Amino acid sequence: MGAVTLFFNRKAQEEKPEDVLMDIEVYSCADNDCIGWMRKDFASSDLKCPLCGHDTTMEVRELPKIN
Repeated sequence: MGAVTLFFNRKAQEEKPEDVLMDIEVYSCADNDCIGWMRKDFASSDLKCPLCGHDTTMEVRELPKIN
């Protein structure tokens, strides 16, 4: 059997820009047993939880900026 040589490119990892965190408005599920939430920019028109269908409430979370 021959030897296998592996190369790893760490340069790509080092050049990755850091995530910029911002205060973003989100709609969070009002049901305490559900962890569903969605960004305001991507919320459905009826503002129902995407996981369970319950009503949602608006809150602010610190999330990465989406370009």
